[in-house]
Amino acid sequence: MRTSENMPERMKLRCLVVEDQLMFLELLVATLKTVPYIEVVATATSVQEGLLAVEHHRPDLGIFDLVLPGGDGLLLAQKAKELVPGIECILLTAQPGQVEWSPELAKCFRAIVDKVRAFDVLLREVDSLLKEKFPALENASGTDPTLLLTPRELEIFQLVGHGRGNKQIAAELFISQRTVESHRKAISRKLKSSGADLVRTAALYCQRPAPHKNS
Repeated sequence: MRTSENMPERMKLRCLVVEDQLMFLELLVATLKTVPYIEVVATATSVQEGLLAVEHHRPDLGIFDLVLPGGDGLLLAQKAKELVPGIECILLTAQPGQVEWSPELAKCFRAIVDKVRAFDVLLREVDSLLKEKFPALENASGTDPTLLLTPRELEIFQLVGHGRGNKQIAAELFISQRTVESHRKAISRKLKSSGADLVRTAALYCQRPAPHKNS
């Protein structure tokens, strides 16, 4: 998959991520870096750091944890909008059903995402935002493999992410190597990724938390 470094500057969304759980922050940033047209320009771990980053980098997109040192994501989104009126904000929370906000605050963010389902839902929100910002990009939706691949292609994609080679995949699925190669070509075409880049993208996909069975 092409990274944001290959895209013209005007075709990128500059993203700030504010999350105080460092492992989750690192995985979130790694996932966002696989998305074309997204450039993670800064990260922060508190409201104060987040505001400084907003003022310095003036991002197009802010992804903020709801519970943060020094305040919360709602306050950060409100202040970010004051500093950069055009910024789009997405909030992450472990308890989305318990979040309360005023109509005025609701104008400051585009979505609240359940952290348990964060990666799949967040990428859909990012994809939606990309379509709004860059309507001329016909292929900007290639961010979620589950929406693009057939069940068999997704199965092979996941096996690639777990480090399987074509021969191993063929033996595990009881199909020929030629068939595996054909599927991998289709996967590469749909995700605009190949070789080591495809393996990295698949590995990151397989590291995402599994969604709740009841979701």
